[in-house]
Amino acid sequence: MTERDRKRESGNILEHMPLEEVRIEDIGHIDPPAEWDPEVHEREPHVPPVLIEETFRNRDGKEETDTELPKYSILAQHRSFWRNVSKGHLSIKALVVRSGVHISLAHESITNCVEEALLFEGLLRNELVENRSRLSDLLGYSRARITQILNLLKLPEEMRRKLLLTDSISEFQLRPLIRVTDVTQQAEMFGKLIDGKLTGRQMALFASGRQVTDQVATEKSTSAKPGERIPDIEELIASDISAKEAEEPSSISTASKSANGKRGRINGGGPRLHAMRINELLLTVGSLRDSGWEIRARELGISELDIILFRGIALLRSGLYSESIEMLEIAIENDQDNAPAHFYLGRCLNLTGALPAAEGYLRTALELVPDHPDYLVELAIVLEKLKRNAEAATFYRRAGVLRKKFPEVSEK
Repeated sequence: MTERDRKRESGNILEHMPLEEVRIEDIGHIDPPAEWDPEVHEREPHVPPVLIEETFRNRDGKEETDTELPKYSILAQHRSFWRNVSKGHLSIKALVVRSGVHISLAHESITNCVEEALLFEGLLRNELVENRSRLSDLLGYSRARITQILNLLKLPEEMRRKLLLTDSISEFQLRPLIRVTDVTQQAEMFGKLIDGKLTGRQMALFASGRQVTDQVATEKSTSAKPGERIPDIEELIASDISAKEAEEPSSISTASKSANGKRGRINGGGPRLHAMRINELLLTVGSLRDSGWEIRARELGISELDIILFRGIALLRSGLYSESIEMLEIAIENDQDNAPAHFYLGRCLNLTGALPAAEGYLRTALELVPDHPDYLVELAIVLEKLKRNAEAATFYRRAGVLRKKFPEVSEK
């Protein structure tokens, strides 16, 4: 259960909501999908709907009143609204977003990713926040994250309506669907996701390695024997995951094995081994600044999960920080114990001036791999920028001791 869920369950958010009585006929809304069952959702806690008062402007940008259009639009808690409509109520108590205080309360009450996107879009459309940059500052999100959430509104309306029925599907799971241009394939993937037949991890792999996976499928189809069944795209993704999960801790690249004698003392398995392996693979693959690095990486047998990480590093080294943040966030969402992803995201945020966020990711990296000198130095740099010089000095000293003891342990 997330912190937002705990607050909602305890009633803290609801207690502080300044609710208004609004006539239902004044509220613009979408109808529930055909499969919505009021009795099923009757058991859910009632959370007041979140509305926004629509601002209509003429060609000169001046506000005006349009009596033919709804006065309010619903942004969140659609199921609560639909229940009231099904019972024949003429009015409803709702939170009408009018200021920054209302924005925070509305956002905290939302657990559905599509409703979060609707909130963001409504705030921007009615100019309650000037732009995405201001919205990211207000909510503590990166601008890349704001864009990712708003991209959900690119999904077909029928999909969005169905997603309003469940809070268990995340934006990360839906991200691949936005990139699929084939309508039939998109609908098939959505159906499998809704039915629980395609996991978020599989969806992420599909999004990051679709061309490669399609190529593998083509190769398999052309080399198949007569009568042999060809695995479909989902099976190929699943097989890639199974192969990754089946790797033994000692199953690392030739490049990593060549350094094991020197690095054995820091090899404690799990996140430590992965961090060591990534450093060695970076040495073998190269700087990631040329166009051929991904080909070399695949020739080394690097998994799709690590390719995502490498793309983030490549974007960071090219100065494309927003794109790098987006890719590294995908890597972390796909593997919370990915210490290098936390480190490089912390470095990227440091370079963009988001120092508190950078500190958080770097400390997570150090929780996973406590004795990595590069992680220690990067955190020290951030703390120094935050004017916490005594703390910074401590991390600099620790890094210096480790580098003398293990001179080979550093970023490549």
